[in-house]
Amino acid sequence: MPIKQIGNKLEAILTKFKRTVRTLDFWTLASYFVLFLIITPIIYILFNLFNETSEQTKTLLNSSLKEYFVNSLIIIFFTAIFTTIIGVFLAYFEAFYEFKFRKFFNFALVLPFAVPNYLFAYLYADFFSYSGWLVVWLRQNFGIKLHFDMMNIYGAIFIFTISFYPYVYIILRGFLAKFSMNLIESAKSLGKSNTCIFFRVILPLSKAAIVAGAGLCVMESLNAFGTPNYYGVHVFSTGIYKAWVGYGDINAAIKLAGILLFIVFFLMFVERIFRKPYAVTTSKQKVFKRQKLSKKAQNIVVGLFFIIFFISFLFPMINLSIWLKRSFSDVDWAHIINISANTLLLTVFSTIFIIIISLFLTTISRSQKGKTKELSNALANMGYSIPGSIIAIGMLVIFIWLDKNLSGIYHFFGINKSLFLTLSPIILIFAYVIRFLSLGYNGIEAGLNRCGKSCYEASLSLGYGRLVTFFKVDFSMIKTSIYSAFILIFIEIIKELPLSSLLSAPNFRTLAFEIDRYASDEQLAMTAVPSLIIIIFCFVLLSVFYKLQKKDKF
Repeated sequence: MPIKQIGNKLEAILTKFKRTVRTLDFWTLASYFVLFLIITPIIYILFNLFNETSEQTKTLLNSSLKEYFVNSLIIIFFTAIFTTIIGVFLAYFEAFYEFKFRKFFNFALVLPFAVPNYLFAYLYADFFSYSGWLVVWLRQNFGIKLHFDMMNIYGAIFIFTISFYPYVYIILRGFLAKFSMNLIESAKSLGKSNTCIFFRVILPLSKAAIVAGAGLCVMESLNAFGTPNYYGVHVFSTGIYKAWVGYGDINAAIKLAGILLFIVFFLMFVERIFRKPYAVTTSKQKVFKRQKLSKKAQNIVVGLFFIIFFISFLFPMINLSIWLKRSFSDVDWAHIINISANTLLLTVFSTIFIIIISLFLTTISRSQKGKTKELSNALANMGYSIPGSIIAIGMLVIFIWLDKNLSGIYHFFGINKSLFLTLSPIILIFAYVIRFLSLGYNGIEAGLNRCGKSCYEASLSLGYGRLVTFFKVDFSMIKTSIYSAFILIFIEIIKELPLSSLLSAPNFRTLAFEIDRYASDEQLAMTAVPSLIIIIFCFVLLSVFYKLQKKDKF
């Protein structure tokens, strides 16, 4: 290309850049600054991925990297398949057929969300162990020696499947609830059976929803720490923890986090390709009415629904109540009240902080268009796709650097801690913001999109600012979305373990951290009380969320 043409192109790009900068106001620049802070840990890991490798780090990576990679791939592959099969089965029959207890299962099959996946791992491992109550009862009364080893990679896949299938189920159920009846009737008029319609019409058109749900299951499997750590399955999340906590090798932890980050980016790229929906050309759509199942088919469907509910919620709760009975007299209630207060304080404060940031970013993003809006959405949503262990390592190195540079200020104020910020709950709050901002951002943005822009633009045209417009116009219309986002973020934070394990301050433990500590010390029955506190909070909030969904009809 001639030099003159290159010069013209550069000048055009520079002119466009100057024009864009001139249109930016203070609030827009502030939103970019917030988004930059959110992705800083990820940028830090990428920039430090190719630092010089010490002999200790080389040895650690050479001995374990292949195992982390293979185990992680096996887990996410089979978890994606099994959660998809269960989620599609449940959503299809719930959306298209009428049968007994359908309304009960509509809520009951979401309840596994109230239980942390690592608690499932402890409960099932104990139940199938040599000292499990059923195994002991069978051995003592009937001489039956039953033993089933759960603590391996197959057990981890089972735990992830019963923990994460609701992601596929809920997303697909929401999609199928608005499925067009025209398409079904057209297929039936051509003489196609229900089975053929399912495989040739419903399944292809639901591809985007299924892939979205399965993608969340894969990301949650990569993020999980408690289950693989307890089952002795070596994956990236346990490797990062081992490198930092076990060996104190932050360089190895950064390199493992960086490799995991590239795997996540690759999976996000693949998901984006498979997530592209088919275009539906008809504009007149009738919502599908549920068909009645025959008695035999109804019995089979209800039986299968109950088996899934029993395995994924009822049976674990029965085991948990047995643990509660065993450990009740040994519980240190003062300690439980203390860590419960810590957890609630941290969770509520972090959730409110995330909601405020989400409101700010979505309000600014509302006036953006094109690539700028896409970039803002991508950055705000990035954290939820990134495993907690990566965010934790990024936060650690940044906060340690901050502490080193702020040591003079600490001495001035009489603070005798060299790692004041790193060993405080502040680091956890920031980590939660990065990890769960996406839940608040998407929930509130969906509410704003449903309201439209007419009232918002009318208020601005009358001379009111964005802040006044938000409180006087938007807030009342998106209250339900804000409450729903608050509930989802609260549930995720109170159950969260990878960030708590790596970043909890010594004098500020959380319920999740204590459950993991009891499990590591093989005091499984002692996990009952802190686990029940988490489950009760999550159950109550899920009930409120369910009612809000019904009220809002989304």
